[in-house]
Amino acid sequence: MEKYLLITGTIAYRALVKLIKKTNLEMQLEVKVLKCTVAALMTTDFIARKLGKELSKGLLLSREEIIIIPGLCQGPLEPVIQATGCQVRRGPTDLKDLPSFLRGEQYPNHTTPEPLQNQMTSPIQILAEIVNAPRMSISQIVERAHYYRRSGADIIDIGGDVDQPFPYLRNVIQTLKAEGFKVSIDSLQKKDIVSANQAGVDLVLSLNSNNLELAKILDCPVVLIPDDGEDLTSLYRNMETLDKWNTSCILDPILPPLTMGLVEGISRYRKVRKDFPECPLLMGLGNVTELIDADSTGINALMVGMATELNVNYFLTTEVSHRARGAVRETSLARQLMYRAVLEGRLPKHLDYGLLTIKDPFGNAFEAAELREMQAEIKDKNYRIFVDDHFIYIFNAFIFLQGTSAQELFSQLSIQDPKHAFYLGRELGKAEMAQHLGKKYVQDDPLRWGYLNDEKGNERR
Repeated sequence: MEKYLLITGTIAYRALVKLIKKTNLEMQLEVKVLKCTVAALMTTDFIARKLGKELSKGLLLSREEIIIIPGLCQGPLEPVIQATGCQVRRGPTDLKDLPSFLRGEQYPNHTTPEPLQNQMTSPIQILAEIVNAPRMSISQIVERAHYYRRSGADIIDIGGDVDQPFPYLRNVIQTLKAEGFKVSIDSLQKKDIVSANQAGVDLVLSLNSNNLELAKILDCPVVLIPDDGEDLTSLYRNMETLDKWNTSCILDPILPPLTMGLVEGISRYRKVRKDFPECPLLMGLGNVTELIDADSTGINALMVGMATELNVNYFLTTEVSHRARGAVRETSLARQLMYRAVLEGRLPKHLDYGLLTIKDPFGNAFEAAELREMQAEIKDKNYRIFVDDHFIYIFNAFIFLQGTSAQELFSQLSIQDPKHAFYLGRELGKAEMAQHLGKKYVQDDPLRWGYLNDEKGNERR
């Protein structure tokens, strides 16, 4: 059984001991209090000196023992390792996260999972559609394509008009191809499809019996859809025709919006996958994410999870409406999360928190009684701020306040220093937001917003 020595200060000691008893972890845990009121103010050099003195006075440590120091302690771990000869780990920044940390469920420091092996990358391809491309300049289209690629897109889909050709489509495709993009086109215009083929397009969406003959002249695979959006008989018939012509195809049984047949659409995908287990499938997510007044993050995760079970090979998505901003990035994160869950044979939980943007995987677990005990150990006038499911708490050695409004609490403080007032106002505002949303609050730390913490949408390692 693993044995841990938990280093803490005098203020957090009682809360730490209660947490250990309440959690009932199946491991040997010993708490060591060093003479420092605030654990976060310790440095690793300070801990090394104090433990070195304790060892000289008879403190017994085995080399198998693992020392956990507070997460906010500054400095490298080497001084503590050299002073004790033990393994040393830096714990979580919040005491309440310690049980999860010891179980190996600590917060990841990245928005995408660290691959366990090179083969961990999801094989699902994402087509990101540039809608209204005929009304954009080539430079605007290229800029949008780069944004989509940074967000995780594999193929840039150029959306054409329903009733008129795209006059400079060939130039658009050639420009994108020259910059290393894979390009698809979604158009019903024969002229557009012919022009795109001449420019070297990689994929053509979406053919049915009305324009199937165009497949004979194309040098790339095509995406087949049912004639009326629902008729699988026509989809299968057109598939047989393409097979006779030796033309590669991807099937898209069409996914309707919620309340307009989404469940029936999913059942069509299930039937197609059962009837043609080896044929590649494409699923368009925009009909779902763009046409509902709900955050796209969770919707994309759910849709990608179901598509993963159906062994869908391609996702078509876009970011037209403001509510769907970030949908390409969300789809990319979701495909990786689901793929990793499948490979490891586990639920898509505690693998990566990039898609938890509004809510957090762990909340705030301090109780008022614990905070009162903590206040009893404080001797200074510095304010500590905490949050639970119901209240915001702010206290020092002389005052203890609780409430639900930053303004309400701030008005009860007599702060003369403008800089201090600005600091406390900012922290209380952050605490109020965290309390309302159920987010985790740690004083002086920014709130976490999943993948949105990285404004550029780049993967953080």
